[in-house]
Amino acid sequence: MEQRLFDEEINLFSVVSFLRRGMAIIIVCCSIGVALAGIFVWRSQPYYQASAQLVLASASAPTQLDPDAIALVEPREHVTFRLRSPSAFDQQTVSACSDGGPVTAEQISQNVRVTAPSVPNDVIEISFTAPAAELARQCVAAIVRGVQEQQTLVASISSEHLKSQIRSLQDQLVENSRLLKEAQDSGWQQAIYLATRDDAIALRKDIADLTSKLELSKSATLLSPIYAPSNAASPTKITILTAGLFVGFVIGVLVNLLKSAYFMQRNRRSRSNG
Repeated sequence: MEQRLFDEEINLFSVVSFLRRGMAIIIVCCSIGVALAGIFVWRSQPYYQASAQLVLASASAPTQLDPDAIALVEPREHVTFRLRSPSAFDQQTVSACSDGGPVTAEQISQNVRVTAPSVPNDVIEISFTAPAAELARQCVAAIVRGVQEQQTLVASISSEHLKSQIRSLQDQLVENSRLLKEAQDSGWQQAIYLATRDDAIALRKDIADLTSKLELSKSATLLSPIYAPSNAASPTKITILTAGLFVGFVIGVLVNLLKSAYFMQRNRRSRSNG
């Protein structure tokens, strides 16, 4: 055990001694690495990021257990999947994100990032990266507008479908009421009359349930104002400068290793020739 500790101390001392002997080269390489990283940061195009949290639209969805229940007008996964496709961005959104330059829907889909937090389950976060903070903000605003319009359209289509179902049930109820009247006037059997009456009660209940679902409880709204900080999101100066320092250090160590190997090889040749 003591021998092992002694060996480790010797190895550590050798490493420190090696680094100390090559300190000048390491410092030069680190300085060059930091300088090159600084030049890269100085010449790089800064990019800014804006983000917004959007609460998706919901509608009344009553059940027997919870008559006040609400549900999203479309699954959240559908919204996030749609925003990954260039077809999700109309010409108005493209114009808002272009800032006078040539921008395509494909480029917007590459720069937009959509995430869905686990809680709450009706919120998505939309982020966009652009060369200017204001451009990033107005692009996020345009994307949010597009989502809101799409959600309203989905709710409208669902509403039209519900209205069609209600009209069909109402027609059935009218026919049912006619049969009830004929049953009373013609003296039909009591069982037939009761069955027709029960059908009418069920139809009225279905119509009431569908009517309660027509109401759009809440349209898609921003959870908070669009956040567009004035500080660039990339490149991050500290990260790049640290990387330059680390790369310079590694190169300095490698140069010292090659230098030591060269001198060792030269000494061996000198001894063999002598």
